[in-house]
Amino acid sequence: MKLQISHQTNYGYADKARHSVQYLRMTPWIMEHQKIENWSIMLPSIGHITSDGFNNTLTTLIRSESHNSLQIQASGIVEIDTSTKSLPLGSTDPMVYLCPTRLTTCSAEMLDFAKQAGAAPNLKAMQQFGAKLLERVPYTSGTTGVKTSAEDAFVESSGVCQDHAHITIAVARALGVPARYVSGYLYTTDVNHLQSHAWAELWFDGAWYMFDVSNQLYTPQCHVYVAFGRDYNDAAPLRGTRLGGGNETMNSQVWVNRID
Repeated sequence: MKLQISHQTNYGYADKARHSVQYLRMTPWIMEHQKIENWSIMLPSIGHITSDGFNNTLTTLIRSESHNSLQIQASGIVEIDTSTKSLPLGSTDPMVYLCPTRLTTCSAEMLDFAKQAGAAPNLKAMQQFGAKLLERVPYTSGTTGVKTSAEDAFVESSGVCQDHAHITIAVARALGVPARYVSGYLYTTDVNHLQSHAWAELWFDGAWYMFDVSNQLYTPQCHVYVAFGRDYNDAAPLRGTRLGGGNETMNSQVWVNRID
């Protein structure tokens, strides 16, 4: 399956920003599940391309001139293999993904719910827990944000894909199962789910297994992998800092279309 992807982000600032640094994780991985036919990132100036601690492609954009807006567009064509069942080890030790973070701390209430829902350190039990989690925290747009922790989303009893991923990761780590956060794209005809997507992956028997709780998908299908990390902060498509600029507005649009 070939997918054409376009991801546009526009920032506007009330005043002039004197200096800004943006960190972009917007380049899909090359792996067994997917191949990049072409990919480009359009920036207002040349970005510096390296890799981060999780071997994601990291593009750093530095703007030293005065500016009151910023436009970024990532686009290209990715071919995916829908028969993939799990992903191999990769280059990062799975034990790295056992440490909780602020966004993935598991409360006693969360762990108690998980155990009552049948959660245990094995693949089938965690998949059953994933179904119960979606009932407990239904997909609801606009109720949480990028700074919302797993604990907060659980208390709120609503959230989006990022929150489902964080809660799954928090519970898995509390049970001694390595779990990582994945950001990427999803081809779907469901207009209620954003095509810029996130999910969790859990480590069992030498491989990573998908936990897309929002869509109740447990094998990669119409997913495009872009970045891995311990939580959203490690794998966010865009993060940055700036001097000046005043109040900020941001608009992001993602299109994922099937072309074969």
